[in-house]
Amino acid sequence: MAAAETPADATRSGRKHVDTGASVDTHEMVLIHRVIRREFGQLPRLFRSAAHDRARSKVIGAHAREMLEFLHTHHTGEDELLFPLLRERAVLDPELMDRMDAQHAQVNDAVGAIGAELPTWTASADAAAGERMAALIEAMMPTLIDHLAEEEQYLLPIVSVTLTQSEWDALGKHGMSAIPLTRRLVVLGHITEETDEAERQRFLQVVPAPARWAYQLFGHRQFIRETTAIRG
Repeated sequence: MAAAETPADATRSGRKHVDTGASVDTHEMVLIHRVIRREFGQLPRLFRSAAHDRARSKVIGAHAREMLEFLHTHHTGEDELLFPLLRERAVLDPELMDRMDAQHAQVNDAVGAIGAELPTWTASADAAAGERMAALIEAMMPTLIDHLAEEEQYLLPIVSVTLTQSEWDALGKHGMSAIPLTRRLVVLGHITEETDEAERQRFLQVVPAPARWAYQLFGHRQFIRETTAIRG
């Protein structure tokens, strides 16, 4: 596969590349990707663990619904706010971008199929339905893993010098707008779960101070309580 052309490559070749000046810190998307890899990687086991256990299927079902919405919002944000700007401003490998689109479509189809079955399973804990959803996730995971890795390797370096800070912030606001206020502290816990101290402080700089304080006071405890119940 030919790698996406870097800004330096475009400059040397004489082709157009829009450099917005100061680079944008895109590392928060790497943290979002960690959440997606981790939580979707666990879902097959969690679905199977709730077979015939309606109390547990309600817990797992609520978590799965939240993660499905999280991933769907992440992809729609890229489709609407990121990819069009990159295609307009940067010289990109067309095969890479076609593959990005195809990967989104494949993952979105699986998300839709799981989402259609999830409410009935949540109420019934039917083992066969849980197995179908687990198998759908397992089938989509290689595509999803490849997609996230290629975004990080090939697209984020271009994004950092192509988008303005306000454009990048709009992508984050899109993702946040889909999360209910009552769930934002728990999602903050998911995002910071695997960060080291430097990454955590870097990410928290973009979080409003009231949310940081609320997370420290009670949000982290809520996150730990919920994830302990979910993961068993």
